[in-house]
Amino acid sequence: MTDLELKCKCGAFAAAFDSPPRMVFNCQCHSCVAVVKGIEAREGFSGTSMKCDDSENSGVTVAIFKSNNVTVKKVDGDKIGFMKVGEAGKAPRPYCTECGTVLFNVFAPNWCAPNRNALTNADGSAYAPAGKVMNVNCKHAFDPAKCPEPKSSSVPFGMLFKFIGLLAGFRCDGSNATTKELQPEDITKVKAVPITWE
Repeated sequence: MTDLELKCKCGAFAAAFDSPPRMVFNCQCHSCVAVVKGIEAREGFSGTSMKCDDSENSGVTVAIFKSNNVTVKKVDGDKIGFMKVGEAGKAPRPYCTECGTVLFNVFAPNWCAPNRNALTNADGSAYAPAGKVMNVNCKHAFDPAKCPEPKSSSVPFGMLFKFIGLLAGFRCDGSNATTKELQPEDITKVKAVPITWE
């Protein structure tokens, strides 16, 4: 059964999720915001933005799923690009090179963090989390004072506890590792957005 679907705007990529997200939040940290801005600033961007809104201080929308709950339905490796933060960056963000939609903020073997704005319900309507969404990592925002409520300076303990299980692979099948198209062959050749905040 498919609860949610992720598609880029041009249809070159599609994935299905058979459960609701384990958690949702808006990340305000320098790294997430900078890399999304870098991808979406590319010429010809026509994709689904990962930003919370159009303001200069927008965070990025995130939903977290275990690898067990995602199935990649369609992917053309020739239309997948990557961007990382800084030349030494180790976390490549995959995006569609045709429309520019950021597909995942993280695509790790045991878990993934898709672009929440590109998620749709089974009936095709846009996915919307229930209630207000927490803005996290606000102390690392470009302008912490402008982070909207509800907000937290870091990742709240309840979310952090769930992340520990994902990072440790608890009850995760590691199946994301088999989708090679969403992992760069050589991380050193991935385009980097410069670190300007240190």
